[in-house]
Amino acid sequence: MSRALERLASIGLTVAALIIAITFAYREFLATPSGPPEPDAGPPSYVPNWRQMLSAGVLLGDSSAPVKIVEFGDFECPYCRQAEFGLRAVRKKYPSGVATVFVHFPLAMHRFALPAARAAECAAAQGHFDRMHDLIFDKQDSLGLKSWGSYAYEAGIRDTITFNPCDASRQDISRVDSGLAVGRRFGVNATPTILVNGWRFAVPPMTAELDSAVVSILSQVRRPASK
Repeated sequence: MSRALERLASIGLTVAALIIAITFAYREFLATPSGPPEPDAGPPSYVPNWRQMLSAGVLLGDSSAPVKIVEFGDFECPYCRQAEFGLRAVRKKYPSGVATVFVHFPLAMHRFALPAARAAECAAAQGHFDRMHDLIFDKQDSLGLKSWGSYAYEAGIRDTITFNPCDASRQDISRVDSGLAVGRRFGVNATPTILVNGWRFAVPPMTAELDSAVVSILSQVRRPASK
């Protein structure tokens, strides 16, 4: 994307940010006393050098898509599972317009997060990261109950001779290490942390909020240049 288009997209996201800020305020106004307040809720903030995050993650979707949604995620995190449905929805709705980049950020408090990341990377070595990624989230309740070999088989991996030793290895996983390092450099301390073309949400956005941000960017990118 050219700098001019990026500037237009940033303007569009600023408008979207204001809309989302109003949404947050509206949600807080209508919140019932029995529901806990959302921590640090507020409009998205722009991270200028966000593209440095892209190389640390795995791309899901069209690499030429003008909208890149970065997610710092943990396979055992229940909020990441909820966010996953919104991410899939916008990718499906805008197949050539939106791609997501999953950056591993397994939390130490989650027993199966790192093993799940390892299994996903072993699947990636055989070209099946996307299917393993989706399956682990879809069957998150089975973590610790199903073997990783069973997950792999359901994800379409038939080369168990390669997968099983990879999964059993205790060597460092370079992409997981990169994800953790990048996340810490950018101050990520919770999952999921989501950015849309560099706009970082204070709390995980609802599907409608994601859609609003995507539409705002696409409307700027696809607007014909003035003569």
